[in-house]
Formats: sequence, structure tokens, C-alpha cells
Amino acid sequence: MVETGVSFEDELIVAMQGELESALAEEKSDAADAERERRKKAMMSILAASVRTQRLYFVVRSAIISLISALITFIIVGYLGSIDAVEAVLLGIFVFVAALVVSRLFDRPIVTVSKKIISVLGRHKRARGFVLRHL
Repeated sequence: MVETGVSFEDELIVAMQGELESALAEEKSDAADAERERRKKAMMSILAASVRTQRLYFVVRSAIISLISALITFIIVGYLGSIDAVEAVLLGIFVFVAALVVSRLFDRPIVTVSKKIISVLGRHKRARGFVLRHL
């Protein structure tokens, strides 16, 4: 089994496994049981790798968006000097919307950077495992 960094007890994996089981059960029993099991294991490895990549992409993209938000907040607070609680709430709403707009405007570069980061994490199992477990 290929090391994916995702547990096979994961909710998404279990749901996909149920769908895979039902799809394979509908398949004609012409194929030998050993062949069906081999295909099932191969498909589960692919699904687990896909789930890992989706989760890494989500974490990386969220981190990039949070850095954009932090930069916008830093610029605004630096300009104003200080803010009170009401201004902080309004600033939070504004920064959230602004970060979403910026992330949509720069979607291609963000996706490119995310893919590069995921590629680097793919070569470093310990770092990838840490990100998947703790972030």
C-alpha cells in the first residue's frame, strides 16, 4: 500500500470506500476475487492520495489567504495608528471580504504557488504529516 498520510478510517475515505464497494459489487463476477481485491486496493490508494492532496491544498490556500488578510490588517492599522473594538470588528469584516476578493483576482498565481508548496511537501513526509495532522 502506498503511504498517503491519510488514515483509512478517515470519514471521507470511509464514505468513498462504501461507494467503491457498491460499485464493485454490481460488477459481473467474471473477474476473479483476487483481481477485484487488487483493483479495490489500487483505487483506495488513489482515493487516499487524492484526499491528502485536497486537504493539503485547502491548508496551503487558507494560509495564503490568512497572510493576505494579515498584510491588509497591518497596513490599515499602521495607517490609523490604533483601533478600538468597534473598528476592529468593522476592520475584520472588511479584511475578510478584501482577502476573498484578492484571492479571486489572483487565483492563478495562488493555485501555482499552492501546487509548488504541495509538491515540496510531497517530498518531505514528516512536514506533510505534520501539516495534515496539526493544521
